[in-house]
Amino acid sequence: MMTICSAVDVPALKTIQKRTENVRELRSRLHTKEKLDGIHYTPPGLAAFLAEHVARGLTRIENAHQLINVLDPACGDGELLKALAEAVPPSLRMRLVLHGFDKDESALERAKPVLASLGVQAVQLHCADFLSAASGCHTKSQMSLAFVKSHAQASDIEGQFDAVIANPPYVRTQALGAEVARQLAVRFDLSGRVDLYHAFVKAMTFALREGGVLGLLTSNRFLFIRSGESIRQWLLNHFRLTRLVDLGDTKLFNAAVLPAILVAERSRVGESVGCEFIRVYEDPTGIGDEPRKFESILDALDGSFHGVASVNSVRFRIDTGHLQASAESRMPWSIVSDQVESWLEMVKRHSAGQFSDFGKVCVGIKTTADSVFIRDDWETLPEKERPEEVLLRPLITHHTASRWSRPANGRAAKRVLYPYTVVNGRRALLSLTEYPNARAYLEQNREALESRTYVINSGRKWYEIWVAHHPDNWSLRKIAFPDISASSTFFVADEGWVVNGDCYWIKLLPGIKEDWLWLMLAVANSSFVLKFYDVMFHNKLYSGRRRFQSQYVERFPLPKLEKVSELLDVVSRLVKAAQGQRKTEIEQLESIADDLVWKAFGLSKEVTR
Repeated sequence: MMTICSAVDVPALKTIQKRTENVRELRSRLHTKEKLDGIHYTPPGLAAFLAEHVARGLTRIENAHQLINVLDPACGDGELLKALAEAVPPSLRMRLVLHGFDKDESALERAKPVLASLGVQAVQLHCADFLSAASGCHTKSQMSLAFVKSHAQASDIEGQFDAVIANPPYVRTQALGAEVARQLAVRFDLSGRVDLYHAFVKAMTFALREGGVLGLLTSNRFLFIRSGESIRQWLLNHFRLTRLVDLGDTKLFNAAVLPAILVAERSRVGESVGCEFIRVYEDPTGIGDEPRKFESILDALDGSFHGVASVNSVRFRIDTGHLQASAESRMPWSIVSDQVESWLEMVKRHSAGQFSDFGKVCVGIKTTADSVFIRDDWETLPEKERPEEVLLRPLITHHTASRWSRPANGRAAKRVLYPYTVVNGRRALLSLTEYPNARAYLEQNREALESRTYVINSGRKWYEIWVAHHPDNWSLRKIAFPDISASSTFFVADEGWVVNGDCYWIKLLPGIKEDWLWLMLAVANSSFVLKFYDVMFHNKLYSGRRRFQSQYVERFPLPKLEKVSELLDVVSRLVKAAQGQRKTEIEQLESIADDLVWKAFGLSKEVTR
């Protein structure tokens, strides 16, 4: 069907078009600002869910005449404060004093009338940076985190609040910048990789009185990554943890990070004993339990349900148990139940040790100048600028990863210029005078390489790779695997191949029999290890993808060697079948190997979810 517009309509159409373009531009700017500032406003349903748990803690305040001071240190348009006021009974609501900080004056203007209409005792909103107030800083700092208006004093904040409900900005070190991260680290005594929400967590801790309630919505990464160690330890030392909900890939929150909710009580003697832990992730397999239908996934997270939930035909796996927080804060927080503890005990009973007892898990190389060092078109360069063949090594990346082994006739899509040799048993940088072609090529790219000032400042040559390994490592038989994968993709790395930084690799420790390498390969590619990973680490991204980092893989268990002779034989055949790309044979052998891995740990094979 065709619509005909008269000439009279043209100006109106142009006006509409212009307004549409303006709206799109505004939305784009807002989206960019949100990404840069780490700001993502809390959806009402999620705000109500968090507020309900904080409200339960407030009902324990005994003095019926006491004012109840509630803080949101990054309140935006006030959704969390509003949700909390609506979650408490009317007798408490009239005693609430709602305090909000934010640097966005327009958001605060939107929040004022909404919060004032709720029947609370008072509303106090500050167009200011909470971190500056909490650290007693009242002047503009180089961090652009200072007050717009100085309404609050640090002494007004410390220990003054009965509850803090917060969804603080999430901004990583790279986005903050080195100087901002350094100053935050100094002001809030932070270590390791600094994130803006780390500073907020510490500042909110000081703001709470003894027994005060914390309701925190933030990235779930602190639960299981190594850089979350300091925050895990801080929370254990300063709070009695009561409820933890890993919301996984539920898409309840419009942010790239996956969210988690933590409810805790300020305590001088922190503890996690009895902390309820619920974890929910999409379960697209359609295998296993019959799902129970819910209107919202939040309805299934009251602690009484464990299994598969269905919301608008989307399946979610919900695990309910309690938090196991290791005394070693470097270890991820995990969820346990009587069933899980019994399962882990059986694994431990049949284990000879873990991967780190027999091999070393290493990250691949990181050139920090891939466009110079890594190419798939070296042969197209002019002959005098084409680095000598002896310096170009085939490169394993996550794009070329495959289970068990790469095809025997598979060629490297990319090769890396690896400017190192061995002198007296140690890795040594090559002298470019001995390789005139490589020298000509690197000199052409010298400006780009020298822009990596951190390389030169560390006392190294301008043409070095930032993270390199001893050249002899590449001639060892080893196992390689990609950092991120929905399933296990471990394979024998061909001799001579270099492993890139988007992958990890395992080499045997000195004196360890090669049988252990084949056994690692069998366990790592099994459905058993996926079950173990999800129980112990569960560092998942969207679409079920897992992070196979060294801190996890080195803790994979290994069965006793005397129990796995049949398994080792099957793995040897699997590697040969993978090299020959014999798909049917691979599928048959994989099924046998998987059963044998479960049996080696004294367990019967189960569906891994």
